[in-house]
Amino acid sequence: MGGSSLAPEVFSRVFETVRGAGNFAVLDSVNPEEVAAAADAFPPSTTVYVVASKSGSTAEVLANLDYFWALSDGDGSRFLAITDSGSPLETLARERGFRDIFLANPKVGGRYSALSAFGLVPAALMGVDTARLLSRAAWMRAQCLPDVPVSRNPGMALGAVLGEAALHGRDKVTIFADPPFDSFGDWLEQLIAESSGKDGKGIVPVTGENPAPPDSYAEDRIFVYFRAGGQHDSAMDALLAAGHPVLTFDMRDPYDLGAEMYRWEMATAAACAVLGVNPFDQPDVQDAKTRAKAQIAAFRAHGALEEPSPFWTGNGLRVYADSPLEGGSASEILDAFLSQARAGVDYVAINAFLPRNESTAAALRAFREAIRRKTGCAVVSGFGPRYLHSTGQLHKGGVENGLFLILTADPARDFDIPSQGISFGTLLLGQALGDFDALSSRGRRVLRFHWDSFSQDSLEIFL
Repeated sequence: MGGSSLAPEVFSRVFETVRGAGNFAVLDSVNPEEVAAAADAFPPSTTVYVVASKSGSTAEVLANLDYFWALSDGDGSRFLAITDSGSPLETLARERGFRDIFLANPKVGGRYSALSAFGLVPAALMGVDTARLLSRAAWMRAQCLPDVPVSRNPGMALGAVLGEAALHGRDKVTIFADPPFDSFGDWLEQLIAESSGKDGKGIVPVTGENPAPPDSYAEDRIFVYFRAGGQHDSAMDALLAAGHPVLTFDMRDPYDLGAEMYRWEMATAAACAVLGVNPFDQPDVQDAKTRAKAQIAAFRAHGALEEPSPFWTGNGLRVYADSPLEGGSASEILDAFLSQARAGVDYVAINAFLPRNESTAAALRAFREAIRRKTGCAVVSGFGPRYLHSTGQLHKGGVENGLFLILTADPARDFDIPSQGISFGTLLLGQALGDFDALSSRGRRVLRFHWDSFSQDSLEIFL
């Protein structure tokens, strides 16, 4: 989850697009449909499972470990661990005779771990030349040392721009990238959001959005373009001509990821210094985890999660909110909710505890574009529980300028987590309820839609 999975996923997608990186996938969900799909695609007879968790106690990681351990009949030769020394995962891996254990530097936080064992071990398994990757990072590091003047220091200069832009209202960093670097924004999203979003401050990363005409954007945006083939050149020129700030970074080949990861880690820390927050903690992440654990404890004690009554039901859909909204249909309720959004100030976050697949992703892209047109606000989306480990800190600890739509559904199929007394679907819904409660406790504007059965057509009622 989070920093333990995002860099490996970027390496996999970028290097696979260019030259083939082998048969590698990331499972960073407990959605039962995703777990089942991973089990079908990666059976124990032909797979090595890399179990990555800095703390060694991440609930989702351990649930998946329990499942795939049972699936492999306890074959330790099929498992590797990446974790901190002394963690529960290290102890468990030694007890079970894992094929190998890689211990990470405990002084490096998860979202800054791309160039540590958490990123490099999976990269090496993919066939990436890690020495070449690190040589690019070392070159960037040399440019960012303390004796380099700030004006020529890539990390410090970028961080100063991001921090000052946020202080002056341009707190939505909108990221575009040419292929094969499309996925790089997913890694940046966690780095920026979880580092900066606390103490009522923060920078909102916006990824996965297609460029729109300049008049579609308010003056709360700063644009970042990772340029490889130049497919967004005309769109960026138009944004610049309209007075929007655009930062362009030329990418020569996939190994430039090493340099950019280092640059952006430095820049994010520098931007946080400008904002006056600690980039290396995540004080609000634990609250949602604690509330999710309480939900699971309630299920084990009473056989049901502690779910409130919906304030509207109809056509297999239930709607939940702290305060009922006016409207005779789900679409009208959503309109009432979105009417609170302030263009140029607020953002809308769609947090979907749904299967992460192409059909659902396409439906969410259309949904977020419709909301952007309706509100004039930046709209972001994330799959749960994955986003809890990336943007979740920003949602709860950042500026109070978010509207949060949580989407949940009964799973099409469900099955138990071995030895845990709950199913994957129960764990997933417990995490969604915990996040809803955590957001509500901070006075955030939050609305939840729950479908008895979700399909890619389910969101069309809102379009």
